[in-house]
Amino acid sequence: MKQDCIFKNISVQITLNFKELKPKEVKLSLAYKESSEQIFKILKKVLNLNKENENWKSTFNTHFDFHKFQSYRVDISFDDKASIGSLDFQLGELLQKENLVKENTYYSIQLQSQLIQQGNQVFQHWSGIKLLNTDGFFRKSDPFLQFYQWDGEQWNQIHQTEYIENNLNPTWIPFQLDMGLMNFQDEFKNFKIECWDHSKKNPPKHKYIGSLEISIFDILSSQSKIFELYNPNHTSCGSLKLLSFQINPNRNFLNQLKKTQIQTNIFFEFTKNSMKFHQISHQQLNIFQQFMIMIGQQLFQYNQSNSGKLFGFGGNYQQINKDYFEISKDSNGIQGICSDYTKCLKDIAFGNKVQVTPALFEIVKQSELFKPNFTIGFLLILEEIGDEDKFKLFLNHQLILPIIMIFITIKENVNQISSIINSQNNMNKVRLCSIKENDKKSIQILREEIFTIIEQEIREFYNINL
Repeated sequence: MKQDCIFKNISVQITLNFKELKPKEVKLSLAYKESSEQIFKILKKVLNLNKENENWKSTFNTHFDFHKFQSYRVDISFDDKASIGSLDFQLGELLQKENLVKENTYYSIQLQSQLIQQGNQVFQHWSGIKLLNTDGFFRKSDPFLQFYQWDGEQWNQIHQTEYIENNLNPTWIPFQLDMGLMNFQDEFKNFKIECWDHSKKNPPKHKYIGSLEISIFDILSSQSKIFELYNPNHTSCGSLKLLSFQINPNRNFLNQLKKTQIQTNIFFEFTKNSMKFHQISHQQLNIFQQFMIMIGQQLFQYNQSNSGKLFGFGGNYQQINKDYFEISKDSNGIQGICSDYTKCLKDIAFGNKVQVTPALFEIVKQSELFKPNFTIGFLLILEEIGDEDKFKLFLNHQLILPIIMIFITIKENVNQISSIINSQNNMNKVRLCSIKENDKKSIQILREEIFTIIEQEIREFYNINL
């Protein structure tokens, strides 16, 4: 299989309604950016919308990546006139909510998502009948099969079988393919099978035997399950026979993510040693702000409120002496939480050492209230903690909850907490990451590490096959 091909796994349907305008022709241009990019990149794709009653509709397929914050901008023009405005949406939020409505002065857009790769596996067992011999009189072909998906623009290879030596009537090993990869969940949509004679040369020079385009509907309708191959240079090049065929319902990560909300709880350290890291500058975001923008915002889109909770520990807030305090009590969304963080700094008395165990129990309590949905707890700390023994006891208890707690150290070589979390007594619900000060790439590396941990934990807890 080609490793450089990115398969499209989500279909986005766009329904456009004009408030007053009555256009004759409507076009939509797409722009795109990821979390590492500052500006939208204009895509070559321009969609012509079709009118249905009072609405204009179109669909496009795209690739969703859990590890990226993917934002689209749609730009509308009509009757060969200039743009009448654009709207933005996040792909992760659309996947989770399935339905979003955006509007401006001139129009409203309804966006709906449908998973292409839903986890349904198509089991298939193929054999060949009287295949074309491309090896002359003294040998026979060494046939193998390649399977291709048509994504609306090109054929993408999705599977390749083993080759069978010296055999014109081979039987290949059975295998399974995701139905979405084969035909975008459309039983009438063709996929392609190519049959080749294997070459052992380097580089290989495989010889073409024949091919066919077929749909699942064709397969189910066939009595014989025998399908003739086509080769423009030969009147007969053999057939393929389907010995066994079955569609097996299954779950995958995207399907689970679509129906599972994520609750995000973030704890920031406010000790005297951390004061310099909380300094606000108009020139550059501090490390806590970077975390909320680069990682918090990306996770908030998987919550129905498009938000999370921000806490502090290691200091006192508004003269209230507690182990931890909530900063984002009444705010909603990334802008509100970032604003509350900035405002709270003037009312915080920075303390000495941080107590992490009460914060961990708060995250566990939130998980109990939020299950069966998934809860993530982040604890951004500077160095040593003040409740080492209690923390060790906490790690000794196994949690059977949809939860992961991730410590993020702002200084490297934090031996105390590293030795505790990495000990054998840790029951795998607490992980440790680090971020380097004044390193622009560090936050991006951290994001990738964090989202890998979260995906692995979701797969493991909900028993999702890789």
